[in-house]
Formats: sequence, structure tokens, C-alpha cells
Amino acid sequence: MQNFEIASKIRELRDRISELREEEEILALKIENKFNEMEAVKKRRDELNDKVRELSRKPKDILQKRKEMWENIENMTSEKKNLFREMQPYLRRIGELRKLRDSYNEASRGTLERLKENLKETEKNLLKDDLSLKNELYLYNYLFELRDRLLVKARADAVHREIVRIKEEELSRFNKILSEFDTGIDDLKSNSHEGLMTAKEMWARRDEIREKAQKEHQAFIDGMKIVSDLKKKRWKIKREMTALYRQIDEWKKEFKKSPKERMSSDRDRKLKEALIKYKKGDKLSLEELSILVESGKMQ
Repeated sequence: MQNFEIASKIRELRDRISELREEEEILALKIENKFNEMEAVKKRRDELNDKVRELSRKPKDILQKRKEMWENIENMTSEKKNLFREMQPYLRRIGELRKLRDSYNEASRGTLERLKENLKETEKNLLKDDLSLKNELYLYNYLFELRDRLLVKARADAVHREIVRIKEEELSRFNKILSEFDTGIDDLKSNSHEGLMTAKEMWARRDEIREKAQKEHQAFIDGMKIVSDLKKKRWKIKREMTALYRQIDEWKKEFKKSPKERMSSDRDRKLKEALIKYKKGDKLSLEELSILVESGKMQ
């Protein structure tokens, strides 16, 4: 092979290297841009996952507090039952006194004011001069009856006052505590319900954000696969460039060889190229076929 042919080969190789270098630079820029894009996607995904973790933790805290609330409700309910048990003797006593008061009221047959008016009117009638013996006896009997009924009514009123006293002095302290328990239980139930609603809202929000995070994660995976594919193409180009540089070095060595050495190198190179085509099953030229036959490498 003549020097000008070798120089032509080297120029062709260098032109190809320039093309490959341009492709490699474009790929490098694409890789950098895509990688930066994926870094932004990764950041968004991580921020979303942080929110998911936060929205998973907060409902747990709320549910723990809700559990504590219901434990307090159970304790307060238990204390209410204990108070009711302590109140039972007073309530039974009130029940007994009510029955006694009602029996007295039934026997007195009238209010205290009405009985007093009847008594006063009867006493006034007894002072009249024109009473017959029969009427006088009737009025005296009625007078004694009214006095008895007044005594019974006084007992009824005394029993009623005792009922009021028990309620005001004994049961009032229980009622105050019970009212405080009822208010506390209602507040705890309301707070518990609000906590549950808040937790449900957080769960719904968490699931919504988790879905977004999963989409970002899939976008990150897809994007990094693109980066990986681009890197493979870039390394393939670099390997090809390295191989071309080696070929240039080989052609440069040809300049230093004698004509006889160049002929031997040409034959070896053609044999190598023919073998590659033969193994691939590509069509061979007559020269390539002849070289293979002479080399004895055809099988």
C-alpha cells in the first residue's frame, strides 16, 4: 500500500473520530441534562415521601391520644357508677320519705292554707248564737277533723323538708361531681370524634400524596434508565473511538515499514477482514475467497 493510500485511510479514520466525538459530546450533554432533571424528580419524590411519613406518624399520635381519651372516659364512667352506689342509700331514703309524705298528703286532703281557712271559718261559725244542737255537733266534729288533718299536713311538710334537705345537703355534692363527669365525658367524646375525623383526613391526604410520590418514583426510574442507555451509547462510541485511534497508530506504523513488510501486513489485514466476513456469513469477494483458501483457514 502506497503512502498516499495510508494517509487517506488515516484521514478517513480521523473524520470518523470527529463525527463520533461530536456524537459523544451531544450524548454527554443529554446525559447531564437528563441527570439534572432526574435529580429534581428525586428531590420532589423525597419531599413527598417525607410528607407521607409525617402524615402516617401524626394519625398514630392522634389515635394514641384518642385511646387515652377513651381510657379516661372508662375511668370516669366507672367513677360515676361508684358515685351512684354511694348515692343509693340517700335515694332509697328519699323514696321512703316520698311514700310517707304522699300518704300524709292523701290523709290531709288539702293544702295547708286551705285547711287553715276551713279551720278559721269553722271556729267562726261555732261562735254564732243561732246554731242548732245538730249543727253545733257537726261543726265540732269537723273542727276536730280539721285539726287532725292539719297535724297530718304538718307531718307531710316536715317530711318534704327532710327530702329537700337530703337533696340540697347530701345529694347536691354528688350531683355536682356527676355533672362535672358528664361534661368531661362529653368533651372527651367530642375531642375523640374530632381526632378521628382529622386522622381520616390525614390518611386520605397521605394516600393522595403517596400516589404522587409513586408516580415521581416511576418517573425517576424511567429517567435513570434513559441515562443508563445514553451512557451505554456514549461508552460504545468511546470504545469505537479508542479502536479507531489504535487503527491510526497501526497505519502510522505502516509508514516506517519496507514494501515487503507492507505487502505482508496488507495480506494479514485482508485475511483478518475476510475471516470476520466469513464467520458472519457475509458475501466474500474473489480476492477475499482466494486469501482464505490460500491461508487454509476455511472449514
